[in-house]
Amino acid sequence: MEHEKHEIKTLGKVVESNKIAIFPEYKDAMDGLKEDMLIWILYIFHLSGEKLKVHPKGDMSKPLQGVFSTRSPYRLNRIGMSATRIKKIEENQIVVEELDALPGSPVIDIKPYSEVYDLPGGSVLSRESILKRIRNENLISDYIDLEKQLQPNGFDCTLKAVGRLKGEGKLDFDNSERKLPEVEIIDFGEQGWVFLEKGVYRAYINEVVRLGNDLMAFGRPRSSLVRAGANLLTAVWDAGYTGRSEVGLVVYNPDGIYLKKNARILQLVFIKLTEKTKPYSGAYSGENI
Repeated sequence: MEHEKHEIKTLGKVVESNKIAIFPEYKDAMDGLKEDMLIWILYIFHLSGEKLKVHPKGDMSKPLQGVFSTRSPYRLNRIGMSATRIKKIEENQIVVEELDALPGSPVIDIKPYSEVYDLPGGSVLSRESILKRIRNENLISDYIDLEKQLQPNGFDCTLKAVGRLKGEGKLDFDNSERKLPEVEIIDFGEQGWVFLEKGVYRAYINEVVRLGNDLMAFGRPRSSLVRAGANLLTAVWDAGYTGRSEVGLVVYNPDGIYLKKNARILQLVFIKLTEKTKPYSGAYSGENI
């Protein structure tokens, strides 16, 4: 079977170790690029040959490996790629922090670096990455004020309801005999406040969380809640979980604590997994929706 042939256009070239020039006829494609943006630059290793196997890093003492498992410039199509940050744009020239390419290398494409999708290893999502996932994947919904609830590396969840535990609980190995205590919901007063005496409660949050198969989350109490003499008991939000979560609320303050409806009590921290995993399918999937 014949392979399809596609023309690869040369869009510009590397002119210095940290500068590329886009040819005038392709200058309109630069629209939207701006300083401090992370980008991928794809180029041709114009001084290299093509090999199926190489010694990694050119070290002849290392056994030969297929070129696909190395970063050798001796590629079958001699295509190289480099992630870098834009420092300055001057007409049709892009000045970057650093570029792993030699002057004269033909540039064949430029793409924005995606903090969400281009980082396959584990990582904690930043504010901007969380926002992208909210917009693109509906990661969090039913929030009250997106701007206020987004944090530098997390998201503040708000109080929907509080319940008082009634009765004992039972846990076993396979959950066949699991029994959870009943919960009596405590009404917020006319002003929207609830007073909680020292003790253990269950708190319900407003927001619905929808985790992809590559994402998990930890929940931590907001520091103001801890300083007021209370804490949250939370588990792990597994990859693939969808639901309006419940958490344990422990009041240690002997004088109790007042909480107002929609108070920000819980910060979720999202962690990107090293690879996609089998999604959560337990009893709490889709809870309270």
